[in-house]
Amino acid sequence: MESSTWQVLVVEDEFDDSQVISKILRHHGVEVRVAGDGHECLEVLKTYRPTMVIMDLALPGMDGWETLKAMRQNPATADIPVIAVTAYHSSSVQEDTEKAGFNGYMPKPANPSHLLDHLRGILNA
Repeated sequence: MESSTWQVLVVEDEFDDSQVISKILRHHGVEVRVAGDGHECLEVLKTYRPTMVIMDLALPGMDGWETLKAMRQNPATADIPVIAVTAYHSSSVQEDTEKAGFNGYMPKPANPSHLLDHLRGILNA
């Protein structure tokens, strides 16, 4: 699947982080929407069907873990690939994201030269 056909929802409360990820994706022709927290993510998903969601784990209010759980419980969003991003990178966090049902994991800050390849690998898995 070509990245120019992707539609990505970036769920990130830190402006700089959301801008970095969004700019990298848009540079490759990806349609990007941004939500600032888990509640906004779930609202956006009522009317928008993205190719994938890139979600920070540490969000205000409803964090990424809770948001993923809500998405997986809803038949309309249960099969959307969700990639966790976090500044608190460790092998145990990565394992926890896999156990929770995230489709992939990326440490912050996003590496521009590897971001698209990583996402492509997750979509093709």
